[in-house]
Amino acid sequence: MESAVHLLTVLIAAWVFGHVAEFIKIPAAVGQVMAGVVLAMTSGLVPEGSVWLYGIAADPAVQGVGEAGIIMLLLYAGIEMRPSDIAKHEREAFAVAIGGVAVPLALGFALAWVYLPESAARGAQAFVVGVALSISAIAVAAKVFMDFRLMHQAIGQISIAAAVIDDIIGLILLGVVTELIAKGAPPDALALLLMLGKVTVFFAATWAIGHFLFEHLWRALHKIHMPGLRLMTLLTIALGYGLFAELLGLHFILGPFMAGLYFEPQRVGHAAFNAIDHTVNTVTKGVLGPVFFAAIGLMVDLSALVEVPGFLAALVVVAIVGKLIGCGLPAYVLNGGRARDAVAIGIGMSGRGAVELFIVSIAYETGLFGTGNGGDPILANLYSALVLTAIITTALTPVLLRIVLQQSRPAGGAADTARRTN
Repeated sequence: MESAVHLLTVLIAAWVFGHVAEFIKIPAAVGQVMAGVVLAMTSGLVPEGSVWLYGIAADPAVQGVGEAGIIMLLLYAGIEMRPSDIAKHEREAFAVAIGGVAVPLALGFALAWVYLPESAARGAQAFVVGVALSISAIAVAAKVFMDFRLMHQAIGQISIAAAVIDDIIGLILLGVVTELIAKGAPPDALALLLMLGKVTVFFAATWAIGHFLFEHLWRALHKIHMPGLRLMTLLTIALGYGLFAELLGLHFILGPFMAGLYFEPQRVGHAAFNAIDHTVNTVTKGVLGPVFFAAIGLMVDLSALVEVPGFLAALVVVAIVGKLIGCGLPAYVLNGGRARDAVAIGIGMSGRGAVELFIVSIAYETGLFGTGNGGDPILANLYSALVLTAIITTALTPVLLRIVLQQSRPAGGAADTARRTN
């Protein structure tokens, strides 16, 4: 009963705040995150046992639906792209991803090293901060560029492809973080090579299935008249890819993206593509996506705003400036010297989300943030500050992107592609 009420409350709040955001010309995702923040704030004011709000942030049903939202957002992002879109910009995407990881990681490490108290765990703590700031959220980037109808322009294609590479690098760095926490030392060269091998196996296998088997599978399904069979098949493939990724030690969210990526009209047929594209779009934007973004807002603890405002502000600045330099500069050099495109890519890559929160949670649960000088306010609020940074950058990304694009849309040039419709 309580979980159903909590889900209804989150969905209504996300719907209302999302529509208000769109009314004032801000993407719905910003309003949906703010809905979660407001619910988190008000839940602390209601008496214990209140069915509407008490315990809403920790409700596993809300978190579960939010995780389903990640899956559908990544699936839809894959559906909205073509493999050729990524291949067309692979040089730019790889450079943007490398710069977008290296610069924020270095700046984040340096910032944390200055602020954190001296201790044996200081280096590991600073490295976790750097890794957390280096990762772009594919789901957030996809939602922002979809909202601005830029998925089929060069800046959208470069950004999403770079976010995928960025996420892979981040997950490899997660392995480094895990080794740091478990052994107190970084992994050796053999362990790093093993991680790279797993990444190669995953993408090679999903590419082979999508490239060689999808067309035959959907041709066979076309002969079977069963309502919902095609959608169920696509979701099964997405979940199967995700499980395969997890078996290899990678993150589950890479699976849905790769499943959607090879779900193309020329492989599955235009009628099937348009029908499933419409269904996934409706479910993602209407239900699961809003809950996902509201769930991010529910995780906020506002105490860091009062106790360590300077450190929090520095984290946000480093998070955005690091991506702006690390992603924007390579994009400017390799994408024809278009300054507005480069700035838009840097800002579009500034949102954080699931993977950053996942890494921060692992560090928190293992006690990494609980070691050091007792009573230090920075260390005591480090977890909350990093979560708030993810929320603030997610909220600021579309606002800043709108400012950059307010005069005119950046030209996509030859990279522009028509939307995949019949």
